Amino acid sequence: MKRKLMWLTALGAVAALAYAQTITIRGAIGQGLAGATDSERPNAHFSFSVRQAEYNGQTRLGGGFAIEVREANRLVTVLMPNAQRLSVDIANKRATFSGPAVAVLRTRQGVERARGVVVVRVEDNRSPRDTEGSPDTIAVAFFTNPDSEEPAYTYRGTVRRGDIVVFEETRSR
Repeated sequence: MKRKLMWLTALGAVAALAYAQTITIRGAIGQGLAGATDSERPNAHFSFSVRQAEYNGQTRLGGGFAIEVREANRLVTVLMPNAQRLSVDIANKRATFSGPAVAVLRTRQGVERARGVVVVRVEDNRSPRDTEGSPDTIAVAFFTNPDSEEPAYTYRGTVRRGDIVVFEETRSR
């Protein structure tokens, strides 16, 4: 009887440890319309959701990004289906994420596609209901050569409609 009680106690302790895992989720989500800082009207539509979960000594990262920018004589689309890197500065509400991407350039002369890597930096400055303070910002750099220091395409804008949220939360399971 004592032996069974010891086994049950040991199994209960192992189950309690397995159940009391903590999980940390950090990332950035956002969608909306953005425009250059010196313009009144938005010229870009963006959407992204990138999250990283850390638990039990493992890290899982997932999410994607898309932006479509209308410029004077062209339409530029950058798509990143799977993020491969994420860094979150929760104190300043900034996130940077990157991954393999495709850029599509549409002009009157035709369509060009390029594969490469996109690096996106977002800043969560305020909620969409607030009008005080700086608006959220987004910066995109697309590189056709990952070793290059000069991007093939860049975009920088402030959010006119929509929202960017940079977050981190820890939960016990």
